[in-house]
Amino acid sequence: MNRSDARFHPFRIRSRPGGRLPLILLILMILNGCALKHGDRGPALNYFEYNRGKSFATRADLQLDWNGNSLLFHQVRFEDDSFFPDNFIIPNAFLRPLVQLRFADALKAFTEPYYGYRFVRFLRRNPHIGLGIEFTHHKIFLNQADQQVIVSGFFQGRPVNALLPVNRFVEYLSISHGVNHLNLVFTYRWLLAPTAGVPEGRWQPYVSVGAGPAFPHLELKLPGDGPNWTEYAFKSGPGNFNFSAGTGVRYQFSPHFGAYLEYKFSYSHLYDLDFFDGAGNLEMAFPTHHLMWGISLIF
Repeated sequence: MNRSDARFHPFRIRSRPGGRLPLILLILMILNGCALKHGDRGPALNYFEYNRGKSFATRADLQLDWNGNSLLFHQVRFEDDSFFPDNFIIPNAFLRPLVQLRFADALKAFTEPYYGYRFVRFLRRNPHIGLGIEFTHHKIFLNQADQQVIVSGFFQGRPVNALLPVNRFVEYLSISHGVNHLNLVFTYRWLLAPTAGVPEGRWQPYVSVGAGPAFPHLELKLPGDGPNWTEYAFKSGPGNFNFSAGTGVRYQFSPHFGAYLEYKFSYSHLYDLDFFDGAGNLEMAFPTHHLMWGISLIF
């Protein structure tokens, strides 16, 4: 969710992917509880997980082309604002409407800050190995638009190669509705401290790798009277991608529920993000460090 302050919110916010998934999670929990009332239970193979988290500030080279201008901004710093709108680790934007029985607002709050979903199916013949799909929603903001970086290229027909403030050319830039990674993931887990109720082990350290497309939501304003631009800017092709690698530990405190803590590194390569109806183009690539915590529905 973008800031409501007009200084940081120069355009209308559009809907974003993933908003209905918390309801799907709730339905799966209910159905799974009903289905597992009877019979003995073998090792759990299916893990549906929801997480919150925090990404950290990063730097990126930013290529911007518009109206015959072509500029490369070197190592621009972007912030994450992972806890917006709460600005705190406790998700008050979700808890407050839940207590007030405003369930639609509570469900909407699941998708405002950093969040993610994933489903992993572990192999029956080798339950250490799992394959799945993962969606991660993290953001970047150009909060310090007055920062000075090396800018090179051409502007208004003249060469540029100097240390200049970013806001001389870019007033506002963010991907505030998410970089939005959608990855296929491979997971390997160790099964520690098995019990009769949890034969796969209560403690499950794991490592994972993933790769897939990104669906960034570009929000941009150039100085002066130039128009604002807000757009989901995914372009198909091998140049628009991300990959990730992570490690974490899951604690399974009952046969069907668990919690986990995970560190993840990701690299996002975003290219050919059109603005001004194709008259401009933006490209950037950046690494990101993530810290994630979540809950697991196991069946």
